[in-house]
Amino acid sequence: MSMVNNAHPGSSLSLLHLIDRVLLRRDRSISRSEISEALRPELLPKSDGAKKRFEENLVFWIKEGLWSEDDKGMISAPAGATEKNLPARVLALIISNSRAASDQTILDDKRVEPFFRAMTCLLAQQAFTFMGGAILESGKSGNAQEAVNTWLPGDRSLNLSNELTVFLQYGDFLGFLEPFNNGYIVDPTRAIEPCLDTVFGGEDKLSLMKFIARLSEEIPLLDGGRFRNLLEPLMQELGWHPQDKNRVSPALSHALVRLENTFRLRFDKASDDKNSMQLELPNGVVRYIGEVFYVPEVTV
Repeated sequence: MSMVNNAHPGSSLSLLHLIDRVLLRRDRSISRSEISEALRPELLPKSDGAKKRFEENLVFWIKEGLWSEDDKGMISAPAGATEKNLPARVLALIISNSRAASDQTILDDKRVEPFFRAMTCLLAQQAFTFMGGAILESGKSGNAQEAVNTWLPGDRSLNLSNELTVFLQYGDFLGFLEPFNNGYIVDPTRAIEPCLDTVFGGEDKLSLMKFIARLSEEIPLLDGGRFRNLLEPLMQELGWHPQDKNRVSPALSHALVRLENTFRLRFDKASDDKNSMQLELPNGVVRYIGEVFYVPEVTV
């Protein structure tokens, strides 16, 4: 029942967008039959299959908690939901749902966990960031499957025919990948930005160490997060080498520099060097950062 398997419920991003849009634009609770009528899957070719796929995807995200359904079968979107914040809502939801899961569930289950495992694996690598210079390419002749499955062999791997393309689409949708030169680079900027208010929690300044620790609670696929702590030892057994403890990973470094360049964050070197961490830049330069200042987004 993997979210990233195109034969399984939850895998259709187009249906996810369409259903959410219908719920938001009706601005009220509506029945399944109303949603079905709005999207009219019965008019698609092979309508029985289309209708079944629609129902499966709807039920998948109701069970995850993206939309609520009352005892009368009326479905609604949560307060504060917008079309723009759908990716942030989905990411926050599936991470929140994973908090009570056992370590073994994260490592071996097949609902949303395959996405977590594969994306955590990519975020830990340098090769497919701007620093590494390589592009993730899908398809039979691409390198994306090898990039993941080298470090996630056996049952934890992604298959080329059903999972890899959907995985990359979800990586883009949730803000961990950026389209680049007919492929993707690993860049979690868009996944991180919606979390900044929560990470700072009303403070305007944090040490970089504390900032990353709080960020990894919100997004455990990043440096120091639960998923990274589970997967990195397994990757090390296969020859992957971790970063030095005081060095920010290339993927997270790039995201933080992008957030600085868009005036969401500002960095300063601490007076006490032992609190500094090393940030890698695309040109190979290393910056020593001690403190992070938050610049709230200005709404006009």
